[in-house]
Amino acid sequence: MKPLQSSCTSLAAALLASAALLPANAALAAYETSERGTAPETAIVIGIQDYDHVTDLTNTRQDAEAMAAMLKSFGYTVYEGYDLDKRGFEALLRQAALNIRDGSQVFFYYAGHGIQLGRRNYLLTSDAELSGIHDLPFQSVTLDRVSAILGGKAGSQILMLDSCRDNPVPDARLNAEVGAQLYEAREGFDVFRPPLNTLVAFSTSPGATALDGEPGSNSPYTASVVRHFPDRPDEDAMTVLAAIRGDVYSATGNTQVPWESSTLMQKIYLRPAERSLNVAKAETETTLVSLDQLPAELSVKVPLGRSLELAPEISPYVRAGTTVTIVETPAAGVTSLQSGDGSALSLSYAPKLAELPARKDGGQVRKDRMVLRLAQAGTVRNVTVNLEMIARQCDLEAGDLLDPQGVGLYRYPNEINLKAAEAACREAVQTAPDIGRLHYQLGRALQGQGRLIEAYEAFGKAAELNHTRAYNAVAYLHITPNVDRETVPIPYDPGKAFALWDKGIEAGDPFSMHARGKRLLRKSSTAEEKQRGFDLLSRAVELGHTYSMNELGVFFLWSGDELAQPERGLSYLEASAGRGDIYGTANLGYVYRDGGAGQPVDKEKARALFAEAAQLGHPHAPGEIGRMIMNGDLPGSDAAEALEWYDMGLSRGDAWGGANGAWVALNQLSDRIPVHAAAARAGKAMALNDPDARAAARDLLSGMAETDVSAGTQYVLRQLGSGIAIDGQFGPESRKQLANWAREAGLPAIVPEDAISQLQLAAQVHFALNPIRQDLF
Repeated sequence: MKPLQSSCTSLAAALLASAALLPANAALAAYETSERGTAPETAIVIGIQDYDHVTDLTNTRQDAEAMAAMLKSFGYTVYEGYDLDKRGFEALLRQAALNIRDGSQVFFYYAGHGIQLGRRNYLLTSDAELSGIHDLPFQSVTLDRVSAILGGKAGSQILMLDSCRDNPVPDARLNAEVGAQLYEAREGFDVFRPPLNTLVAFSTSPGATALDGEPGSNSPYTASVVRHFPDRPDEDAMTVLAAIRGDVYSATGNTQVPWESSTLMQKIYLRPAERSLNVAKAETETTLVSLDQLPAELSVKVPLGRSLELAPEISPYVRAGTTVTIVETPAAGVTSLQSGDGSALSLSYAPKLAELPARKDGGQVRKDRMVLRLAQAGTVRNVTVNLEMIARQCDLEAGDLLDPQGVGLYRYPNEINLKAAEAACREAVQTAPDIGRLHYQLGRALQGQGRLIEAYEAFGKAAELNHTRAYNAVAYLHITPNVDRETVPIPYDPGKAFALWDKGIEAGDPFSMHARGKRLLRKSSTAEEKQRGFDLLSRAVELGHTYSMNELGVFFLWSGDELAQPERGLSYLEASAGRGDIYGTANLGYVYRDGGAGQPVDKEKARALFAEAAQLGHPHAPGEIGRMIMNGDLPGSDAAEALEWYDMGLSRGDAWGGANGAWVALNQLSDRIPVHAAAARAGKAMALNDPDARAAARDLLSGMAETDVSAGTQYVLRQLGSGIAIDGQFGPESRKQLANWAREAGLPAIVPEDAISQLQLAAQVHFALNPIRQDLF
């Protein structure tokens, strides 16, 4: 039965009879619960009137404001934005997507310039100029991709477009698909096939233009919408839209015909119908507190969550026949009353969530309030419920970016304090074992430590609890080449990975879109599959997902594919780096180091970009600076500085940092670096999963004396904490020490006979006990 959302509607509430109706740890206090079945309606309303480069419009801001006001009056949680540029549009979409609860109804309204290119419809952002052929993804939003993003968790969605004005860029020729073909911008919108359970309402027919209305008023279409829907609360949306069509056609002198495209499987209502929820009596009534004793205020402290159950706070005062009414709605969230399992009252609260770097949270208390009225046998009492929500430490330590089921707090992988995150999330999953987000975040902390089996189990538990982002995490561990599957028993299973990614894509996760899309684009042999890969990556780009910008940049710049378009690739990398992504920054470093995509060689600029990326944790950028120094590209830097950069890369798992560092130590710094230290670097390169670097390291070691290689093994053992002497004599005590360390690391305690293999084993032990950040690759 549909919940009542933030309305002054009463229901006959039955007794919350016993703790058996609620989780044991939540019987007497509010708690976080699954968001399913308590989903508030969400609306995204955007009006763009003042454009920086193309023709301004007349009434689009007023149109959007009128729609936002109407939807708020209907009980929708409205996310509205005006005159948004591309980055602002991205941010609003991300916030709305974060707040869409599973099974909810989503309404998207846009008033502004819209054009057709090829087979798609595009909404122009306020900074749209479209003067360059590669500008489209950075100055517009694609309608069908927005629909797919917002509809991932929604039970149904309505898209309403009052945006088919005159074409503002009639001379534009733009890339719109994966190939180099250019498309002309056309006015109006084309009909597209929306996702299941979607209604698309256009202000005019396909390819036609819509009238803007008199200055200071509303467009004919929006004026009709905000008049008809409030007057017809009991009619389904398609019926109301038919009346609007006739109204607009008449008002425009029989010129403008609104148009709809629908994949609805059942009727939906723009204004949720109010209904009474009659809850059955509880089987066993217990001694209750008299309603006369209900305090005027209740203070409720609860961890921040996506859906909070507040009914336990009022349950002592509720019995069969009690009427509960929401008198004053909360300002920073949505409350709904419903009848749960047929006998228990549910009073759920969904806070408005916002993206925020966890380091900026500062332990802030998020506050909200609502007023409830309880009435029983002539006794009526109002109670003000004061909510205080503080983020769980697990969310602060390990929340993930763009997690559609997160609470908005996030850290990049290189920002996570792994031990603190693990401790916080272990405590959280003990307290709230049914919240998939917390298991997923525990997995992040474990993965970062290289404890992949434990991470796999945590991600798997999160996936069982339908945490969308966990599908991507499990899929990655089944397909990545960065896992040594001889020591980590996670099977290589591309089929399972693809199935999980498809599941994540369906649920609207941009990380699954990215992972599946890049493999389709890189490895597919057919044009159709490459196009699908491009579409998935582009869908993630709509949300500002910088990983996908990087992938498209690298593909168009350096793939060697017949679809390569270097200058187009550069535009994606610049967009990624402009959003602070370390991979986009490093990739720009390659562009300026080597030249290309219309850019001249600029070694100093390349160094600065690599250094910026290295400072923020990029695994390969340090080695690139070391390589530039040794190639003579950076006058004033020497081999000692190069070795420092190579060592930084090696510590992050860059095998070439070890192989190249060993060569520098052996051939350029032999007066300062002992041979055994060079051997240790080469041994560590051999323990990492890069066949070319491993082969180069073996060649170096093969040219050394056996005693120097053995001394390198002893040096690694001393780094681990052994007290063994470094003398190059690998006798019984050295063998015993290596076997013991291997056993402690969970590796076979079988010591090889040859010196190079002994060193490789010692290096494998080193990385097992000091794992690299797999999540950074």
